[in-house]
Amino acid sequence: MDGRLIIANERIETDKKLASTNPATLEMLGEVSLASDDECRKAIEAAKAAERGWRELSIAEKKKIFLRVKEILLSRAGELAELVCREKGSPIVEANAVDVITGLEILEYYRCHLDKIRAPKKTRLHIPLFAHKKSAFLFQPLGVTLIISPWNFPFVIPLSDVTSALAAGNTVVLRPSSTTPFTGLFIGEVYREAGLPPGVLNVVNTRAAQAEFMITYPTVQTVMFTGSVGIGRRVMELAAKNLTHIVLELGGKDPTIVLDDADLDFAARGAVWAAFMNTGQSCASIERVYVDEKIAEAFTAKVLELTKSLRVGNPLDPDIDVGPMTTKDQRETVEEHIRDARSKGARVLCGGERLKEFPGYFLTPAVIAGADHTMKIMTEETFGPALPIMTFKTPEEAVDLANDCEYGLTASVWTRSKKMAAWLAERIEAGTVTVNDHMFSFTDPKAIWGGVKKTGVGRSHGPYGLLDISNIKLVSYDFHRRKNQLWWYPYDRAKCSFMKNAVILLHHRKWGAKFKSLGALLPQWRAIKAGNSLKNLWKFTERFFRR
Repeated sequence: MDGRLIIANERIETDKKLASTNPATLEMLGEVSLASDDECRKAIEAAKAAERGWRELSIAEKKKIFLRVKEILLSRAGELAELVCREKGSPIVEANAVDVITGLEILEYYRCHLDKIRAPKKTRLHIPLFAHKKSAFLFQPLGVTLIISPWNFPFVIPLSDVTSALAAGNTVVLRPSSTTPFTGLFIGEVYREAGLPPGVLNVVNTRAAQAEFMITYPTVQTVMFTGSVGIGRRVMELAAKNLTHIVLELGGKDPTIVLDDADLDFAARGAVWAAFMNTGQSCASIERVYVDEKIAEAFTAKVLELTKSLRVGNPLDPDIDVGPMTTKDQRETVEEHIRDARSKGARVLCGGERLKEFPGYFLTPAVIAGADHTMKIMTEETFGPALPIMTFKTPEEAVDLANDCEYGLTASVWTRSKKMAAWLAERIEAGTVTVNDHMFSFTDPKAIWGGVKKTGVGRSHGPYGLLDISNIKLVSYDFHRRKNQLWWYPYDRAKCSFMKNAVILLHHRKWGAKFKSLGALLPQWRAIKAGNSLKNLWKFTERFFRR
């Protein structure tokens, strides 16, 4: 594996190194070069120098690059899946399903929609006096985008952010997680091999100090960060120095609500998968289950049976369901949450134990009954294989419990009732609510991603996410052969009278007042040249009939 930095399409080796470790075996995979302030500066300036060329490159040429990236990724799919297994600890099935398939879909989506993404959108201005103007919204790049990516999905999250930023016309400096540095470099290498122009995408592994240096670098226009709330606050604080634009995705404590009419087999199977997939290390994992007390015993029994059947072990084994946790610290956080829940009266029905036969950071999936909001496992982000269950009496109580949280990323509802599903979805405070499924939406590049409260700032993915990394510019054209505009100088009594009558005509609700103002306004229309075309008069007429 090549651990050198990628700056302006050149591979750069440095004296300082960072080791990458397999979380299942604790064996060292290799070392990557670490960037100094100077290399970080070079990466940013390379991205800055590439801005104009990338912005002006034709849509057709950009589509060709995205297609080549997709073809290269397809040819190296096995290599990527194994790398994610070894460096992050994902089971091989998940590496193929999440990283390979979703990665290909992301590239296909932006390749197919690139012309629509960048296309101007015509608009008509609202005020009648401006009806003759031709206007449009343009969606243009902001400039150099710094992407700081996490370790829990070390390929698909940065690939999505990088590809969307490039699709919006921005150039990129990617700083991968120090826990999964080789996977981040893989993204840069694939784009480099595909013929992306030098400087458009640069990949630098760094220590925290160099990441902070890049956040405060004046040339950086946008910072896209995925990670913890604490570091997100620090990113926001640093970005404030230059008023740098930010998009922050800071985690979640996602609830699921199981109503008494739900298909219990289906709901239990979905909850177990969404809680323990990726060893529970997903910001959109189910971390809180609220189940109607009338079905709680039956639902919990099904969840327990399914959880006990999960196979934990070497993630390279295709028959394994759950791999190791990625870091030692995160495993200790999960264990501490389980101890806290037990000490406050919860019952750990299964799991929460280390595997003695493996040297890595393994922890068996835990099911916890009798949970409540006095426990950390129901209020703080656990980010690991633990599924706490709490009961409710009414749907109103379930909504209150789901919203009693400082996060708001995704949530799910399990019911056969379309009416109840819609009622709950409207009231749950989250960026995404899914019915009878959970956590699938991140893998669809057209779906929005982001949330409310401490989950973060802004959105990513798809057409709406691109708005957060674009300059939305209004351009308005006026080619009428006029020497003046009504609202320009000089002011006089005639204009004052016209404006007063226009106010009544456009906004008064009584017909008598509107007719009176119309009678006074029409003789003034030609005298003060209020309209540049029939469009203006037509707009006034439309508004006359609106009450």
